[in-house]
Amino acid sequence: MGVDLFGPSGASELRRALREASQVVPLGWSGGGRRFSFQAPLTVVLPAGGYVLLSPGDDRRYLGQILDRAILERAGASWTLDVDSPEVKQAQVEVPIRLLEGSGELLARVEKDGLTAVGADESFREADLEPAPETVVERYLDGLHSGSRQLDIGRALDAAGRARLRADGFARHTFLCGQSGAGKTFALGVILERLLLETDLPLVILDPNGDFTGLGSARAREEVAVPAAGLLERYRSAAAAVRVFSRAHEPLRLRFADLAPEMRAAVVGLDPLADREEYGAFLRLAEGRDSLAAVRDAAIADLSAEGRLIALRIGNLGVADWALWAQPGEASVLEVAGQAPATVVDLSSLDTPAEQALAAGAVLGTLWERRADRRPLLVVIDEAHNVCPARPASALQGVGRDHVVRIAGEGRKYGLHLLLVTQRPEKLEPNALTQCDNLVLMRLNGAADVAGIASAFSFVPPSLLAEAPSFGKGEALLAGGIAGRPSRAAFEGRLSPEGGGDVPTTWAR
Repeated sequence: MGVDLFGPSGASELRRALREASQVVPLGWSGGGRRFSFQAPLTVVLPAGGYVLLSPGDDRRYLGQILDRAILERAGASWTLDVDSPEVKQAQVEVPIRLLEGSGELLARVEKDGLTAVGADESFREADLEPAPETVVERYLDGLHSGSRQLDIGRALDAAGRARLRADGFARHTFLCGQSGAGKTFALGVILERLLLETDLPLVILDPNGDFTGLGSARAREEVAVPAAGLLERYRSAAAAVRVFSRAHEPLRLRFADLAPEMRAAVVGLDPLADREEYGAFLRLAEGRDSLAAVRDAAIADLSAEGRLIALRIGNLGVADWALWAQPGEASVLEVAGQAPATVVDLSSLDTPAEQALAAGAVLGTLWERRADRRPLLVVIDEAHNVCPARPASALQGVGRDHVVRIAGEGRKYGLHLLLVTQRPEKLEPNALTQCDNLVLMRLNGAADVAGIASAFSFVPPSLLAEAPSFGKGEALLAGGIAGRPSRAAFEGRLSPEGGGDVPTTWAR
């Protein structure tokens, strides 16, 4: 090559020639076990979670999914260039090779008449690799989801077409996580709406921020995107059966007499060991009485030292005056939760954190008490780190936490399933998180949070989880029984009014 190639006009031509000489060929290989490894140039679009077609050249073709990938740089070949210059006779040029390397799982053999299972002993030394045709991927996914009601939640990002969840996958506990602004409220609303439309699974939704009080109504037609427009009338009919307990709907009320003994004692802050005499006296006085005011009056009339202390405790805490207590003729949320197709419990409609913790714990306790009915039920807990924290701030919060952990560990055999939602996974009780078999992961920037998710969901490839910081609003990684295969989706098509939006920044215009 002449020295003029090193000039400004020829540098790009030289780089191009050297790059073509060291080009990476897209190849895959497998040693069996339904796994494959691959290499490919950066110009081939092979996202984590994407599907590829591997052709060994012996009439076999395989559909695979990429589960792990990385961009690597290796030392490439070097060239000695003769230079026509009195000062320099030769120049040594070395071009690094940048490529994709990774691994994945072989999903099926692609035959002329369809797809067949891959044997664990099938292997190949070398196979051409390319992105899988959309028709092959669609055929595989249709077979994967057959036999279960499918919930259309939006656009698929790893393949063409729509993203779908398996309804029967919610028979396992589910964890939905994403930082503030990632689109959790919108995504959860889409999931709940589709469950209402496509299944008979009753929903009980503990709603700390009042974001789902609109679940019992439908949006106006002009507010709904085209793909979901056909569902709107169906949803309008289904929404009529949703019971909402909130300030603007049915008031959220409880009856003191309906509470379990340990929860009654927690209302007044009594511990069975630290307050032995007072605790026992309180349970005796509370038995058969329908309000704390009645317990206070009975304690005053008791004329015992414990009775006097109990009366003072009730009066000093002001718990008898909570607006939470049902008046004659008012319905208790405990009578409805789990009986209606969907029950929304707006905890934000209560005045104090103690009332909110009591309502959440009472609902969870009632559902657990009815477990012998073995009636399938999905318990949805938004901002779950407040209802089931790793370190409860009060006895009432501790009671709710214990019920969640109990349902997480033993509820599935009774038909009680959880859907836990949070932006603070590190604050959630670990014994609840680790019982979840399904994951819906939205944008999550914290490295420690992503590492914690990877530890709890070890069946999800770490490279897929590592992409969480780059997700756009409304995008999510789906894994577990609800998805069949790890996949990415963009949620769309809310049918009910959405809560939880940010305050408009008109002040910045």
